[in-house]
Amino acid sequence: MNINYVKFYLSSVFLILMLLTSSLIKAEDNESYPIINSNIILSSEYLSSTYHRIDAIEIKYGFYEFHVESDIGSYKILSLPLFKKRINEIKTLSQAIDQYAQQNDGISDVLRSQLSVSGESAVDILTSPFKTARKLAGQLSSNLDATFDGEDPFVREEINRSMHLEPHDPTIARHKRNIAFQLGLDMYSSNYNVQSFLNTLASARASGKVSAGAGLSGNFTSRQNRNELDNKVSYIIKSKTLAELNEYNVDILLKLGINKKLIKAFIEHAVLSPTNKTVITTYLSGLDKVARLDSYIEVVLTADDDVKTLIYEQLSKMLLQYYNKIEKFSAFYNYKGRAAVLTESRRIVFFEYADLLIWSEENESQYTQEATHAMNSGYKGWEVLSLGRISPLASQKIRELGFKQHTDFLE
Repeated sequence: MNINYVKFYLSSVFLILMLLTSSLIKAEDNESYPIINSNIILSSEYLSSTYHRIDAIEIKYGFYEFHVESDIGSYKILSLPLFKKRINEIKTLSQAIDQYAQQNDGISDVLRSQLSVSGESAVDILTSPFKTARKLAGQLSSNLDATFDGEDPFVREEINRSMHLEPHDPTIARHKRNIAFQLGLDMYSSNYNVQSFLNTLASARASGKVSAGAGLSGNFTSRQNRNELDNKVSYIIKSKTLAELNEYNVDILLKLGINKKLIKAFIEHAVLSPTNKTVITTYLSGLDKVARLDSYIEVVLTADDDVKTLIYEQLSKMLLQYYNKIEKFSAFYNYKGRAAVLTESRRIVFFEYADLLIWSEENESQYTQEATHAMNSGYKGWEVLSLGRISPLASQKIRELGFKQHTDFLE
């Protein structure tokens, strides 16, 4: 019997069995999102602190939504990665201001007043960070004395999200990079509280108040949890102007063979911050032998909010970790907008971004299509790498479709 006929016959049988299995799944086999136990998904440092508490956790579209009260405002934060970033920002800023107060330094009052946006919830700063620009600009003009005078490009009335600019004054910009590095903050964070804090300290230092920020330590951050590449990114952002940072990112993408039009779109992307871009390119630089990375950049360019920009940072890390620790892959694959890779052993690996994947009609359809595609394409196996968790039922159903699973992959 012809070997190709045998392969076709077995493939057809497998496909029929999968379709029959799918047709037998009743509506009650699908599940609803469970009540979230914060102790399971969060370590103690994120559960609560002197400076914050979690009022509620909901789940929307597969992402946790955290309702947080803090010393510097109320926050509604979607996705676990963004929550962790915001909590680190809240704790760092609150501790810094408290330390200034203990030193009887008047700058603490200036900072504290900046971080309170009267009449508007701090939620707006995080979900629509440019909505409050006019109000913040007014606050700054009334709160800052002559020591802190200077244009703040993040709080001008006419602000454009596509312009993640550093301060025009190179001295202020240098101080801002140094303070952000010292405290483990994101120089280009979309959180206005962070920007107001950094700009005030940088302006104060540039105006001769050299003690501004002195004595504050990196103990506010968990740098011990960073790997070598994360530290490299931090040093790069500290040491380079925005123009130099763009050159750095362009050079990496050119060496990877990325199409110049895609490079231009990536550098000029309105939502990806310089930090997002630098993390993505630095991790991609370890995949120089991988084909079709143009397709990866096309996926990244779909980012339209802070949740997705952080997801693509995490995806870059997942790609390199899988490549270095599990199996080399030969090409990136954009399967209907979903990131995937083709390994050297002829396996296809799909990447899942949800904080919690449950079994639903939509997910059933997606995973059935992907398993069918993998089987029909002749791959020797198919896997799913999840950034977050997969419910027991979803895990069972995905296994029944032939997937090997890796959950909480970066943990």
